[in-house]
Amino acid sequence: MSHILVTGGSRGIGKAICSRFAESGWNVSYIYRNTQGEGSDNLFPICCDVSDPVSVEEAVRSAESRFGAIDVLVSNSGISMTGLATDHTYEDMRRIMDTNFGGFFNISKAVIPSMVHVKRGVIIAVSSMWGQTGASCESVYSASKGAVDAYAKSLAKELAPSGIRVNVVSPGVIDTDMMSSYTDDDKKELAEETLLGRLGKPEDVAETVYFLASDQASYITGQIIGINGGFLI
Repeated sequence: MSHILVTGGSRGIGKAICSRFAESGWNVSYIYRNTQGEGSDNLFPICCDVSDPVSVEEAVRSAESRFGAIDVLVSNSGISMTGLATDHTYEDMRRIMDTNFGGFFNISKAVIPSMVHVKRGVIIAVSSMWGQTGASCESVYSASKGAVDAYAKSLAKELAPSGIRVNVVSPGVIDTDMMSSYTDDDKKELAEETLLGRLGKPEDVAETVYFLASDQASYITGQIIGINGGFLI
């Protein structure tokens, strides 16, 4: 039975990813920081701060002790902040970068050696369309996701000779609790700006991640896959 590790797996997109793989018979380890989700025979929650490399290494060891070697890594942990660029403090910038990009750096660094050893593996980062185009009033968040995109492409080039594929899924406007501050009118306006006329669902992202983890995507690496309903073309 295959083993997937998902960071930020207790809510939103991460929870949908965990559910998709668990329902398909995978062993799923997932990292959470504040809100623990469900656990079961094949669903293992691990409390961890992804911005802390020591905590990440301990989490990976715990996951491997439970289910064995990690076949697929999904780096999904992320935080956002809105406001003018001049209002963000240095501490704000460090917190966002250390979680969104630093978390990806830490978790991939902890998992890559064992994947290289067996000459196989899949790494998928959950980014954002704002990492590709930038968002007004979300400058640091956009920068952190742009770093994720660039790092994933570099890893794809570096790890391909070891049989490891690395890709990015880049969601658009997905209706999760990260949008709790948006009004119904805000959401309606965003849906109208989307070519397909609706907001995305966490399951839309989960299905794409499931495909990229499968052998059906064996010839896909180094790509940023947009899941945005045509919001960004």
